[in-house]
Amino acid sequence: MPQVNANPRSAAKRGRWAATGAFVVMFCIMAALAMVHEHSIFGFSPGKDTGGDAAAPVEKTSEGEVVNTTQLGSSILGYGGTVPLDIYITDGRIDSIRALPNNETGNFFQRLYDEGLMTAWDGRTLEEASALKVDAISGATYSSKAVIGNVRAGVRHALGSASKAGASRSSGSGTSVSLIAALLVVLAGAIVPLVVRGNSRYRLVQQILNVAILGFWAGVFIDYAMMLNFFAHGLTFTLAGITTLVLLIVGLLYPVFNKPGHYCAWICPFGSLQDLAGRIRKRKIKISPRVLKALDTFRSVLWVVLLTLLFIGWGYQWIDYEIFTGFLVRSASWVVIGVGALFVVLSVFINRPFCRFVCPTGTLLRNT
Repeated sequence: MPQVNANPRSAAKRGRWAATGAFVVMFCIMAALAMVHEHSIFGFSPGKDTGGDAAAPVEKTSEGEVVNTTQLGSSILGYGGTVPLDIYITDGRIDSIRALPNNETGNFFQRLYDEGLMTAWDGRTLEEASALKVDAISGATYSSKAVIGNVRAGVRHALGSASKAGASRSSGSGTSVSLIAALLVVLAGAIVPLVVRGNSRYRLVQQILNVAILGFWAGVFIDYAMMLNFFAHGLTFTLAGITTLVLLIVGLLYPVFNKPGHYCAWICPFGSLQDLAGRIRKRKIKISPRVLKALDTFRSVLWVVLLTLLFIGWGYQWIDYEIFTGFLVRSASWVVIGVGALFVVLSVFINRPFCRFVCPTGTLLRNT
């Protein structure tokens, strides 16, 4: 008599336990990285000294005063964490604004200087600066809104206002049309495929929206910088924070409920762009099993190496150059844009080459 396979329910239960264990391991990895780089886990900083005169918000100088927003803007987050500023004030007017050390991506943050955001308040009285409406810089939305939020908090403190409305959590106050559109697209990718199955037309529409809105317009996607920010500072009850939470639920928790790879297949803008490029040519280059195994090994080894660099703090800047940032063409490194374009061209001949053989973010998500 042939052996009967194990009960499918039992196999599914074992798979669920395996996925749960992988999620716990991933959670511990990201929590450890948050402590290494931000010395904080979900907004809690064990052993951090928050007192002392060194952290005083206002310092008097011979020319006026300097407002330091390290404390005032401690809950205002950019893309990589807090974005503290020094605001130089003389005779009730802002002389200049200087960014203090932060973990924002250098190329993106430089745009705030290049496009005049950092000098938008120069010469303004405190009253004028408090009322001034300054728009975020396209392509560096998180960083610019964090700067705007810090300036508002600093100016209100200098005016002696007790209001803390300007110090809302996350990347400043206000909403963004691009973020609203991004949240809707993310929700569509998270929910609709669970209901509408096997509809290739819907999949095409979702992928186009992923590329156009999540990629080129809003710049919304999962990468290590975003995950580190979330694990270090926790949930922010803003549009950007809610969008981040939905992305992470799909990327990290869906696999636990038997939906592995849902983010990569249905939401990731670069994965969608590769799929769209692959439609140009139906017949693909066949890769031998031996080469496939070698490429899969390469992806795993690369992930371990990059993760190690994050832990030891040497060469960890690679997270600022993940290929997804290439969508922000006005801010991204030309190297990242070039490598991204190369993989898009390769996608015409090979199915999702970056996702399958390189992506360190995808490797982490697949292991959950």
